[in-house]
Amino acid sequence: MADGDNVLGVLKELISIDSRNPFELKRKGGKYLIGGREKKINSYLEKKLKESGFRVFRQPAHVDKYGTQHYNLLAEKGEGDRSVLFYGHTDTVSDLPWLRRKDALTPAEGRVDFQGKEREVIFGLGANDMKAGLAVMCLAFKDIEPDGFKIKVAFGSDEEFYSAGANVLAESSFLDDVAAVMVPEIGDGPNRFYGHETIGVGRLGRCEFEVGFYGTGGHGAISGDPSFVSAAVEAAKFTVEFEKLRKDHRDVFVFCSEKVPDSKAVGTAEGSFFISRTECGNESLSIPASGRIVIDCTYTPNFTVKKLKRKFQDFISELYKTGILTPVLIGDQCKTLELKLKRRPTPYSGAYLTPADHPFTVFVKDCVNRVGSFKNYNMGYSVADENVFKRIRPDIPVIVSGPVGWNSHRANEWVEKESVKGLFKLYRTAACDFGKYLETARLK
Repeated sequence: MADGDNVLGVLKELISIDSRNPFELKRKGGKYLIGGREKKINSYLEKKLKESGFRVFRQPAHVDKYGTQHYNLLAEKGEGDRSVLFYGHTDTVSDLPWLRRKDALTPAEGRVDFQGKEREVIFGLGANDMKAGLAVMCLAFKDIEPDGFKIKVAFGSDEEFYSAGANVLAESSFLDDVAAVMVPEIGDGPNRFYGHETIGVGRLGRCEFEVGFYGTGGHGAISGDPSFVSAAVEAAKFTVEFEKLRKDHRDVFVFCSEKVPDSKAVGTAEGSFFISRTECGNESLSIPASGRIVIDCTYTPNFTVKKLKRKFQDFISELYKTGILTPVLIGDQCKTLELKLKRRPTPYSGAYLTPADHPFTVFVKDCVNRVGSFKNYNMGYSVADENVFKRIRPDIPVIVSGPVGWNSHRANEWVEKESVKGLFKLYRTAACDFGKYLETARLK
């Protein structure tokens, strides 16, 4: 189990590799060009996977504005007509929350108090999200020779922006023989998380809507003209009423009714929405003639994009019916605000659930209990590549089991050292025994 100790060294090396997502999006000739910075980390990971006995392939994922081809890294070992996929993403968010980029990309050891316990941790950009998981997958399967099935590993690009890599991967034949997916992603959700002793059975979905506002325009020097309607004022009235709708909204979903060892655990997750952006006018001496609001929605399996849109449309209709919003006469047309789904280069992904009684969840729980002690289930608040897999491949169970860590997307991001070692043991166990799962679940 020497590699269980080496995994921390690999993690530190991964932190020092700059894979910050530039969050660049351009359109050219009807195509989206998405930025990336995963070339160096993919070269490192490719070498590690080959050292672990994998056959490694590069899968084109997206092109940036410079014409650079970015790719997913795919690997497999073993033979058989069924496989297990271990997945991780190679990009991180920006270093901007950190005071210095050098600090973000320099791994450092320390201690933190978290959830009532002092923990030995490693600091660094991506330490928790999700380079600890990448380090685990580099080494956990090194000397395992699967019998009657394949172990697959995939490292995807652009998870932090539009999941460009995951969409290409999920649509590809590489997943045709995959019977289950495990992802060492970050732990979040309504329950306290215990690293590899918490099983993530699902994630909430996410989408964004744009609301376009109209105003009459008009010279600002005579802004008292009663015929003038300001798009900024309409947007403000909308915002006040929308905040009431937000507070009254209830989207509670039961993801687990099973009793678990963690006495404080709950079995429900809740969706929500909020206004993330407002813009109106152009700071000229004119009444704002147009405006725009963006609504960010996080939702459980109770809702879909269509259901949310219908809720917002009904809300808007009521605002006009009660006279809170004012229709705008432009020329010979009466205009009301427009609600539409915000455009993006990849589809939105809804919420998903792999039930606690699903055979693969039961298998993972058994693996957890052999390397530790199962504590609880969780449903992630944040959308991730896992949602993409379940949208495109709904029949494949997906389980998330990541390390104990915190401050993801913030300065001083950290991951607990012992939890990374525990995660290594869990993923190694799951890979070794996956053949038993196939036999039990009769998936061969």
